[in-house]
Amino acid sequence: MSSTHGNVRANELYPTPDNVVDALMAQLVLRPDDKFLEPCRGTDAVYNKVALPDSQKSWAELDRGVNYLTTAFAQQDVIITNPPFSLTVDFLTKSLSELAPDGTLAYLQRVNFLGSKLRVPFWAEVGFPNKTPIIVPRPRFVGGGSDSCEYSWFIWDRGNRFPNMPQGLSHIISADPVKQPKAKKLNVKKAA
Repeated sequence: MSSTHGNVRANELYPTPDNVVDALMAQLVLRPDDKFLEPCRGTDAVYNKVALPDSQKSWAELDRGVNYLTTAFAQQDVIITNPPFSLTVDFLTKSLSELAPDGTLAYLQRVNFLGSKLRVPFWAEVGFPNKTPIIVPRPRFVGGGSDSCEYSWFIWDRGNRFPNMPQGLSHIISADPVKQPKAKKLNVKKAA
């Protein structure tokens, strides 16, 4: 996902940057018997970094012929994804219904998704995520530059798989792979 200014990519494919996934995975404590679901597998940015055997992992991806919204999944212990922005309410509603009572769900989303009059009934129904770390620096989805808005992992951590992450708003620091140290300006004297 990305702040698009009206220019939306096909299937809203905005691959999750590795540094954003790495920052989240560094905090995640999986249990050996956890069942994991990635509802929007995309380019495997999340799926491949979940340290569980493939036999304990499920996924959906429209481009691979598995539509999450029309495919039933068994109850899951951990669900992590970067959903299409326009379908986030539908995806979250379904994911929360498939989450085990002591499960953990993390969705990458724009912080401004918390607002909007249209989503007030949705938030009243599902409740706000109990952990919402803001990603610093802003993610770089496509085109090389940072995005124009803030992003967060929206986390419902019923199973305490993020034990060191504070409740409520916080920050999660990710390495910025594009930022390079500024070159020092050399003070060169011109030949006479």
